[in-house]
Amino acid sequence: MLSDFLRILFTVLLVMDPIGIIPLFLSVTSQYDEKTKKSIILKAVFFAGLVLLVFVLTGKFLLEFFGIMPGSFNISGGILFFLIAFGMIYSKPKLSASIPKKKPGPEDPETDDHTGVSIALFPLAIPFIAGPGLLTVIIMFVTRGDSWLYSAGILLSAIIIGLIVMFIILRSSSLVLKFFGSMGIFIMEKIMGLILAGFSVQLVYDGMVTLGIIHP
Repeated sequence: MLSDFLRILFTVLLVMDPIGIIPLFLSVTSQYDEKTKKSIILKAVFFAGLVLLVFVLTGKFLLEFFGIMPGSFNISGGILFFLIAFGMIYSKPKLSASIPKKKPGPEDPETDDHTGVSIALFPLAIPFIAGPGLLTVIIMFVTRGDSWLYSAGILLSAIIIGLIVMFIILRSSSLVLKFFGSMGIFIMEKIMGLILAGFSVQLVYDGMVTLGIIHP
């Protein structure tokens, strides 16, 4: 049970990529003060949590409804993760995100959303936090094993921890960026991309074994 939980937790954190989101978060929230930023993070985590909960509860039934075998979804998930990993490995440094934008004036339309609800929902909650990669992880893991309740329980625990980690990192994003620097975050994202690439190939292999295409 512990090994299953740790594997799912590691996968959730890897795909969620809280470190890689920092430059993007600082870029889209640069016009807000610290109090509003905290409110935006809370809303984003809450909205993302709702979306992920819905997929945990309905993921298995969606596959059954559309007649998709778990092995097939493993292969498609592996391909998707490889594309995400490819983007992480070959992305360019987001150096501009460390430079604060000019504060918008009263006539600037960006100031209409004083509470940051729209930014919290899009793009922070969707697709930065609850992106297609994480939704694929949920559907993929919730269909594994014989007990749906067991898989869903472990998955929900891992997602809750992942969202807590996301909140903490985004809340201290300015400090993290100062400590590691844009290049440090850039390098960490490359390492995570390499790990995710290996994980994606393993998923494709597992899917082929499940479908009987190859034999271990």
